[in-house]
Amino acid sequence: MGMKISPSSPSRPGSAGAERGDLRRTALLVAAMVVCGVAALWQATMGFRVVSTEEGRRLAIAESPLALVPAQLVLPGSRVAALPALLAGDGRVAVVTFFYARCNAVCSVQGSELQQMQREILARGWQDKVRLLTISFDPRDTAADLTAYAGRMRAEPSVWQFAAVPDAGQRRALLEQVGIIVLPAALGEFQHNAAFHIVGRDGRMSRVVDYEQPEAALQAALEAAR
Repeated sequence: MGMKISPSSPSRPGSAGAERGDLRRTALLVAAMVVCGVAALWQATMGFRVVSTEEGRRLAIAESPLALVPAQLVLPGSRVAALPALLAGDGRVAVVTFFYARCNAVCSVQGSELQQMQREILARGWQDKVRLLTISFDPRDTAADLTAYAGRMRAEPSVWQFAAVPDAGQRRALLEQVGIIVLPAALGEFQHNAAFHIVGRDGRMSRVVDYEQPEAALQAALEAAR
């Protein structure tokens, strides 16, 4: 008995047109997604000029210097000062860093670099041009903690000062404005970005230099002081 073969079903009218329409809609959707992705990348990289958020914040500060938000600072000896008034009108350019006193990682490296920077400032007689200010972002750091840390660093108060921001709202506002990211870590530690921030006589932050380039940071401060 022979095999019976059914005839092929004829194509329905308009099915080819519908398929072409589906392909066009898919192509348009893909194109729209690509455009949106490129636009987002353009914005995130500031016009393809940076490849990381850290580079982005540095470029943004260089192009638009920051007038620092007001914050009440506590210094060693329980002295109180206001930011940015502490920096503005001092007649010196400040190299500002952010840290926490219990840090055993990047803060220690940055502290050593600041020690060397302090020695250079004193040796060259630049203390009337440049100062150092290290601000804690750890709510646990007290005036006593800052005093102890300054002692370990052999900080000369006329050149290098330490401060904490007791008010949580002011501390958060300052960190967000400057672009300091602080993430809780194990054993009461923090993960955070680090750099040297150059603040001019007018109290505006105008440049950010990598924490592994203390010489460049000091040179940038001296240039700003001229």
